[in-house]
Amino acid sequence: SCGVVVIYRSSSERRKEKSRDAARCRRSKETEVFYELAHQLPLPHSVSSHLDKASIMRLAISFLRTRKLNDDDGQMDSLYLKSLEGFITVVTSDGDMIFLSENINKFMGLTQVELTGHSIFDFTHPCDHEEIRENLRSGFGKKGKELSSERDFFMRMKCTVTNRGRTVNLKSASWKVLHCTGHLQMYNSCPPRVLCGFKEPPLTCAVLMCEPIPHPSTIDTPLDSRSFLSRHSMDMKFAYCEEK
Repeated sequence: SCGVVVIYRSSSERRKEKSRDAARCRRSKETEVFYELAHQLPLPHSVSSHLDKASIMRLAISFLRTRKLNDDDGQMDSLYLKSLEGFITVVTSDGDMIFLSENINKFMGLTQVELTGHSIFDFTHPCDHEEIRENLRSGFGKKGKELSSERDFFMRMKCTVTNRGRTVNLKSASWKVLHCTGHLQMYNSCPPRVLCGFKEPPLTCAVLMCEPIPHPSTIDTPLDSRSFLSRHSMDMKFAYCEEK
């Protein structure tokens, strides 16, 4: 009986060793695949080489979804011309930010890589979520009126740059008001692609130019003749108003 026990343990150890070897081989192949995928992303090598697996997947999915936007470069180019005082973002109807222009870091402190693929609702003020959803939705609004494709609204977004230009971590971020203008558009792949026997669905998203609204205390230049400055108490009563 002792001999049988020894043989049983030896067989069990061999199975465990094979299992460990197989797992090690799978991890090695997985790492190799992720390495190759990371270097296919349209990012500098210095950035892509430091991404973790979750970030690689998030960015790869976003990049694949933005392929449909390439057929409409004209509208994107016109937005770029207007984006000197803001940044561009493309947000899907379910709130995923699949594209952000690189200069978002200048205004919000957060980088293009940090935000791409994340939900806009994770970085915007909860009180603004209903209005954001309304502007990402096509069809009819709450009052039954047909919605225009044009978009023009305000939202508060997390900002990690202080008034003095220092960068803080996300937990210490403040809210910055953004004026968002653009349009809602449906993008179809051309030619239409068939994936696993199913036609690829169109991508509906909002293409927005987001311009930060400066805090009154940071306005150094005089406002134009059509604008005036006012200050209000918490109950919105005028505390000060320019004479214009």
